[in-house]
Amino acid sequence: MLCKATEADLEQMVAFRRKTYGGTRQDALDWLCGIVGLDNILILARDPAPGAKPIPAAMIGAVPVECGHHHGVWLCCMATDPSLQGRGLMPKLLATCLRAFSAKGCDFAVAAPQSTRAAKAFSQLNFQGRFPLRIIRKPIEHNLWARAEFDNLTVRKLIDTRMRYQPACIALPESSMNTMITRLYRRGMTIVSNQRGYGLYCQEKNELLFMELQADNDHSADILLQAAREHTGLTKARLLLAENQFLYLGEGKRCGYGMICYLGQPFPVTDVYFRLLL
Repeated sequence: MLCKATEADLEQMVAFRRKTYGGTRQDALDWLCGIVGLDNILILARDPAPGAKPIPAAMIGAVPVECGHHHGVWLCCMATDPSLQGRGLMPKLLATCLRAFSAKGCDFAVAAPQSTRAAKAFSQLNFQGRFPLRIIRKPIEHNLWARAEFDNLTVRKLIDTRMRYQPACIALPESSMNTMITRLYRRGMTIVSNQRGYGLYCQEKNELLFMELQADNDHSADILLQAAREHTGLTKARLLLAENQFLYLGEGKRCGYGMICYLGQPFPVTDVYFRLLL
């Protein structure tokens, strides 16, 4: 039986989430209530005993997203009761969700598989890899005159600025982005920005990991990197850029990231930006 999650299911879903992805109880609550939202979580429930309430067996988040005038869902937060894993419940749940959202008029579904095995499972449900990343490693030049500000962008301003650089962007609800950014701040993320662009980075060992970087051109991006170097003292950067970004064009190692399943008429996604900052 497929049904929407309720408050009564929350503790069971928290347990599913932690067993599958690890993390603290607060991490799980942030994901379920803040990023996904209880109204957007679907549960596959086992048939209960007479007079008892349904027992959650698996769950999946389906967050409303938009891409221009196209409406879709981001499928995430998938987890199964550990005692029922390996029985094919999740593929059945995914297939049921895709049929349901297609019937409701959704144009597409997107996902960011976290493993090769997961990507293969999605491909069997007609998902296609359309949002590859470029991973670039580069030294950061010393520049005392590099000007930028740190952690001055609100979530609303960040969303608006991202849309300026990537107007064909798959956009999450602002409430989901707000929780996501808060989680990243807890992990040590910093936002560096000026009038020519912005970057979101954290420190990993001896380098700066830029989870997102947008700028007018390569020179403007270099200024942001240099400002981050002067701020942190670290001299190396690892950049995660979308394939369609024009920054440092032709550079970097390419790897799979996002997938899309068309639920209606296919539309081009060559220039579509899909980065969820996870």
